[in-house]
Amino acid sequence: MNKFLFSLMIVAIMTAAALGDGPADRVAKVAETEGLIAFWDFSLMHEGRWTSYHDADVVRQGFPVSLRRIGDAQAYAPDDWPYADDSSKLSFDSTGPFGHAVRFNQGFVFGEVARDEFDGSPLDIHGRQAFTMIAWVRFVGRRHLVAGIWDEGGWDKYGGRRQIALFGGLFGSRGTIAHISSTGASSYPQSTAPGSQFARCRAIDGGSFEDEQWVAMAMTFDPNTDQVVAYLDGVATPTSITDPVARDVFRPTEPVASNPFHFPWPIYSPRSFLLKFNGYNVQDSGVYEHWLQVDTDAATVTYDRICSDEAREDVDYRVTVDVQRDEASILSEPVTFSATRGHSVRLPTEAKMQPDDLIVTTLHARRGEDWQRIGEPVRYRLRQGAPFTFGRALGLGAEPVDYGTQLYVDGVAVLNRVLSEEELQELSFTDR
Repeated sequence: MNKFLFSLMIVAIMTAAALGDGPADRVAKVAETEGLIAFWDFSLMHEGRWTSYHDADVVRQGFPVSLRRIGDAQAYAPDDWPYADDSSKLSFDSTGPFGHAVRFNQGFVFGEVARDEFDGSPLDIHGRQAFTMIAWVRFVGRRHLVAGIWDEGGWDKYGGRRQIALFGGLFGSRGTIAHISSTGASSYPQSTAPGSQFARCRAIDGGSFEDEQWVAMAMTFDPNTDQVVAYLDGVATPTSITDPVARDVFRPTEPVASNPFHFPWPIYSPRSFLLKFNGYNVQDSGVYEHWLQVDTDAATVTYDRICSDEAREDVDYRVTVDVQRDEASILSEPVTFSATRGHSVRLPTEAKMQPDDLIVTTLHARRGEDWQRIGEPVRYRLRQGAPFTFGRALGLGAEPVDYGTQLYVDGVAVLNRVLSEEELQELSFTDR
């Protein structure tokens, strides 16, 4: 290196230091952001585990991260990680904005905040909760989940524990995917189109990026506007990509906006979620969707539906609900009620609903003097919520260890408010 270039480099380093532009300054800038639920930089430690910075007005303590490997039930602190093979060994990168990125590699090594560490806390993003999530990452291989609360449930139409998550590279994209779910399971179980077993509600940013490039991926949900927005380096590039399964359900005649993405639902919680019926289509019934809103704490179910303009509102529907434990009902008797829009029923439970209980529900329509069942009975197993994971989605069928994301993660932040584009651009650190 010649003296002139060396002098320029020294000046740049000194200028950055004077402006407070080092890794520690960037960490402080994120850590001091109002509304911060958690910010993991994979350097801050508490009792031997990575933990999170937080806004003391939002949460009282950080959330510890454990290292995990598919096939090993043990959760490890970094100093106790026992694997040293090339796929599983701990590896770090100092070139990111915060200077201590950890490699997560498919199921060989990923990060996890156990559910019991945050269940019911502000990190348990659910309902109509505004939030922002940002991840500073560098992909080095396959793209899948970056971070979030997301268990695919083996892709069973009534399985899964999906809440919110950032993905890279799905749906033919090379950019940010912002996934969100109201069911925890299939978004449209009434569809028979290919892929209808998957979650389909997502914002797809129009910006793309290459592997080996440090980027800031982000997503927001604003319940006031019903919008999920995906960002790359603080910029949301609009897209209109009609999901093929949603097309099968709603039959749109124009492309549907996918960034921002319209999401008028509550976000899934294992205690409050949407349960959608199956076995119908809008062409035959005039109904796009029939569903129950289930609240297990209140032991209530609320029926509703979305219809086309041509829907036959004179059709009578009814719903039957039972809740079973060890193959016996925990209701004083199964409930049957008229399925009018917004009709809510409190279930006569003789015991509090809990994980592993089975909800069995059917939908019927009146045909003349008879009631005809629509679709198959829905059998939905209640379950505990999913953990918050980094670099790996759970519930991938047989849980292959060699499936999933290959990337370095330098930081992940979750906030309890919708950050503006200006705020997201400032926190992207793309001008370093």
